[in-house]
Amino acid sequence: MSLKEDLGGGIEGLPLQLLIMVVVAGLGLTVIMGWMNSISAPHSIGEVFASPSEIVVYDEDGDGLYTHENIIMTVTVTDQDGKRLEGATVILEGANIRTSTGDAVRGVTDSQGQVLFSGLKVEQFGSRLTTIAVTVAKGDYGIDSSYEIPVIPG
Repeated sequence: MSLKEDLGGGIEGLPLQLLIMVVVAGLGLTVIMGWMNSISAPHSIGEVFASPSEIVVYDEDGDGLYTHENIIMTVTVTDQDGKRLEGATVILEGANIRTSTGDAVRGVTDSQGQVLFSGLKVEQFGSRLTTIAVTVAKGDYGIDSSYEIPVIPG
């Protein structure tokens, strides 16, 4: 006798095929729920702060080139729980920001979640408002480019 023919076999009137499907579905659900409970929440970059929060540039000689030199800037990075994030790469781009040697501005946060940049130079043509984009990246925390520092002609 096959399972198709044994329509009356089962517990308290349930067909045997239905009983087998319910047991298999219950076991499958148990396995899936156990797997999902072992998944941890993803990490993410929380907030990014910069000090100074804005940079004022000046056209000292009237040639239309607005500059500010010897800027000291601290960038602080936290994770999604507000804890300081160590080992995050920070890149500053825009308004032609450079180090004192002319290199691109990048650094890695320390154990306090901070990176200190010194001797920075910003220059822009014209008296328009621009911004410096702060990009933060760290492994499984992802990338955050939402913080911008305004550059204001003075």
